[in-house]
Amino acid sequence: GTAPPMHTPPVGPSSARPTRVLCVDDNPDIIMVLRMVIDTDETMRCVGGLESADRLLQEVRRLNPPPDVVLLDAIMRGASPLAVMAQMAAEFPAIRTVFYTGNTDPEFIDRAITAGAWGCVSKSEDPDTILRAVRAVAAGSTWWPQLPPRS
Repeated sequence: GTAPPMHTPPVGPSSARPTRVLCVDDNPDIIMVLRMVIDTDETMRCVGGLESADRLLQEVRRLNPPPDVVLLDAIMRGASPLAVMAQMAAEFPAIRTVFYTGNTDPEFIDRAITAGAWGCVSKSEDPDTILRAVRAVAAGSTWWPQLPPRS
């Protein structure tokens, strides 16, 4: 009796591989909370936390496989999160960035869209909304806050 051949699981949306999320925020407590929220969802896994955008590109290049989604604080000391995200989007077009920010004004949203972001979620949102935003962009949708109409 020979053993049955090994079958590798299919790759793609039907596979059970969790969505890999990298969190970047200058507040280590926020990273800790995001990590807990992400890891309680069986469809995702937090693959790291950075406290500035300075080393984001190095970290993405180091992670294998790279993250599917980067949850990125919009305002931090050091390298501009928008500029680093634009570089990352050029080098890793498959990675989808969601800005995690207290700033959801239309001007910032326009700049984020131009830089290549897939979404933006407010820091005032509940954990479930953050997970829904990550799930949406991982599936190929965008996630933008409902903005009041411009006057």
